[in-house]
Amino acid sequence: MKKLILGDLHREEGLAFSEAWGIELPSSYCGEPRREHAALHDSVGLLDESYRGVIDFTGDEAAAFLDKVVSSPLLQLADGGGQDSCLLSAKGRLLGAFTLYRLGAEHFRAVLGEPLREVLLESLRKYAFLSEIEVGDVTSEVSLLGLRGPAAAGVLEAAGCASLPGVFEVSSFQFDGARVECAGAAQPGNYELWIPSDVLAASWRRLRSLVEETGGLCVGWEAAEAERIEAGIASCGRDYDDGYFPAEVNEEEGLSYDKCYVGQEVVARMRTYGHANRKLFQLSGSSGGEIVEGSLVYSDSVEAGRIATVCYSFVRSSPLALAIIHRKFFNSKSLQLENGESAEITEIPGRAE
Repeated sequence: MKKLILGDLHREEGLAFSEAWGIELPSSYCGEPRREHAALHDSVGLLDESYRGVIDFTGDEAAAFLDKVVSSPLLQLADGGGQDSCLLSAKGRLLGAFTLYRLGAEHFRAVLGEPLREVLLESLRKYAFLSEIEVGDVTSEVSLLGLRGPAAAGVLEAAGCASLPGVFEVSSFQFDGARVECAGAAQPGNYELWIPSDVLAASWRRLRSLVEETGGLCVGWEAAEAERIEAGIASCGRDYDDGYFPAEVNEEEGLSYDKCYVGQEVVARMRTYGHANRKLFQLSGSSGGEIVEGSLVYSDSVEAGRIATVCYSFVRSSPLALAIIHRKFFNSKSLQLENGESAEITEIPGRAE
């Protein structure tokens, strides 16, 4: 099993670990995930997200290349700006969803929510084969730490960030002698820090001290997963794979319908004429009992879908799942889990709403 860059540091604290994508992830730092979850809403949480993939595109043809390949209208981006985007297959399937930033005239960066998969990197390099650009996996060089919660801005100011970025904006500052870039996340007031991996441990310790001085906490995987599933955000490689269309897993906000790119005709036809044959929903059981990841969902003994990822929701005080449900059962009121318990599905609002 793979370890985070800070894995040994976390292990020295005697933490319990969870596993996702074959990576060891600290479950909880204080032993009380509920408190860590609350910190994300009431104060500030510091998250080790160094597992997330980072791809750099460099070269004088980078902008022209990416505009023909990715799904967002990136030519309108100013330096230091970003936007949600996707890479699709020729058949319109989702190979990867990411935030794409323009760091300069010849430098773009894609930041994923999950580890970089080889199929995504290989596809980008294949498309770039005849272009004068470099597609580089810089995940081992650039590590991500998350700061989330109403006190996150105060922590950044205490760290020396004089210019706080807005949503999908990037600013840089010196932190303990290293140049750190700070990006505004999709939810206002949340941030992610791009830190050189060779100073990550020192940066983590310093940020942890600032967060705890503010009344916040380090946030482990259990609380972070609850936050994600409560928000209805699908996880690539866990809730879905590259056989899905963006509309099926709530990733449409990264699609443009006003330009040409790989897979655009397919998703445009789906929008105009067709509908998703399956779709991501939140799912809960009627009695609040256990929900098993990977298990099936039924409607009168007919398979209606499957459970994807599951958490204990601290908002609902019960288990909560993301589930892929077949179109015929989108409005069904008679769904059951494999154990016979009644289940209820809830529509997930578009992420841009």
